[in-house]
Amino acid sequence: MINIFIGLIFVFFKTNLSFWDIGVTYYLTNIIGYLTMYFGIQELGRTNQRLLKVKPYVIIMVIHSIIFLLLNITDHSPLTMGMSTMLETIIVFVGVVFIVIGMFMVFVIIFELMDASTSNINKKLLYNLVNIMLLLFILAGLSAIFNFTMLVTTIMGTLLLVEVLFLISYYHVFLGENI
Repeated sequence: MINIFIGLIFVFFKTNLSFWDIGVTYYLTNIIGYLTMYFGIQELGRTNQRLLKVKPYVIIMVIHSIIFLLLNITDHSPLTMGMSTMLETIIVFVGVVFIVIGMFMVFVIIFELMDASTSNINKKLLYNLVNIMLLLFILAGLSAIFNFTMLVTTIMGTLLLVEVLFLISYYHVFLGENI
């Protein structure tokens, strides 16, 4: 379970409070985080088969992060591409959709991990914190789309605080007892 916890720390790591902070560092920490989570799920899957259904999501996110890391390294990120032709505009739009889906997937993985857990202690608090994180993520995304930069920064700061609260609660609930 410690591997999953450490993986979540890496996945939640952000270098600034911008919604679109998805450069090389972001994807590098995501790759490390999702690989660490994968090994944690692999280890815990020996005693809890329900956890193994999370594995495909984590593998998809490792591949997603590697692809977008390579796109960022080669300066072909959808967020930095020009949109002078219709094809480039479509590529940028599809790329941004995949970026947002990738950012959203961490919540799907967390929900699946908690559903697969056999522990019942304080899981309600964790579910509530994940729901708050999801709401803040959506609000930050909408604010970023409408270019409300000050609001985005405030929401992302709040999201970071809720992520820290989640990690503390996760540690208390799951690392206090093994799945």
